[in-house]
Amino acid sequence: MTGPGDTGRTVLAAAHALIAPLTEAQVDAIRAAAAPDPVVVARDPATVLRHAPGAAVLFGDIRPEALDAAPNLRWVQSVGAGVDRIAAHLAGRDVRLVSAKGGIVGAHLAEHAFALLLALTRGVATVLRAPDWTDAYRIAVRAAQWEFTDRTMLVVGLGGAGRAVARRARGFEFARIVAVEPESVAPGPDVDLLVTPDRLDEVLPTADVVVLTAPLTPATRHLLNATRIAAMRPGAILVNVSRGDLVDESALRAALTDGRLGGAGLDVVAREPLAADDPLWRLPNVVVTPHIAGGSPRRAERVVDQFCANLRRWHAGEPLLGEFDRSRGY
Repeated sequence: MTGPGDTGRTVLAAAHALIAPLTEAQVDAIRAAAAPDPVVVARDPATVLRHAPGAAVLFGDIRPEALDAAPNLRWVQSVGAGVDRIAAHLAGRDVRLVSAKGGIVGAHLAEHAFALLLALTRGVATVLRAPDWTDAYRIAVRAAQWEFTDRTMLVVGLGGAGRAVARRARGFEFARIVAVEPESVAPGPDVDLLVTPDRLDEVLPTADVVVLTAPLTPATRHLLNATRIAAMRPGAILVNVSRGDLVDESALRAALTDGRLGGAGLDVVAREPLAADDPLWRLPNVVVTPHIAGGSPRRAERVVDQFCANLRRWHAGEPLLGEFDRSRGY
């Protein structure tokens, strides 16, 4: 283990609340992948700051103060998929950035998206707000209780999470699954129609459910603005498990309050934490969770595997998996 003043190629692995503490086996795997470079495992922020000056690689808890204290950084790897804030802080520095985009977080983001959606379409949210058996008949016969078999889902962002959402939508027998994606990718068997973002206004009004799994970039900020929210199909449901600023929240509140939209399932909002007096908590057609879609007992395993693979790639001079592309903003 290196000391606080050492510089060069130290690999600094910092604990992060999103993943379980690193096991001894995981630490051993990181050391093996980093060899011959020394590895420091930091269990608390103070240790991160103490060793940051000598770090060439930082993994895990990437706080701004750690980045500022690490002038020798070559690359950093976040355990999160959304790294727009880290990228902004690193602007102007020759530091590569890796995220957990792709398949690492796809499964749990997709499952959470369906948890939010089903809470709205099957009356679960209504019963949890007002637990009363006598209300069962009203819930069961109301038109808002859906089946998916005659519905269209629009997935905005066909990366790892978007593909996982589409795969589950196919399993739920949605009649049609449409996706919007800027990259030139194959739609795969779970997407009936794949379009580029310039056709979003064409496909948005056709969707009963819109799921946002796109990254936040200058091009996607307020992607769902007031005009597009007004163009959504009456009674449609919006689900956002990506970034709150993809949506014009004032316009969304208005459309939910007047009943034009059927509902919203939100794991992210524009300003977090959501204020206790925000109307979104109390609207009967809204389900809010506190940015927890990324939770999974398998997340640590997956991000450590990616990190170890990237350490080996770094030594071999190969491209890093999940690397942030500054020109695209994700």
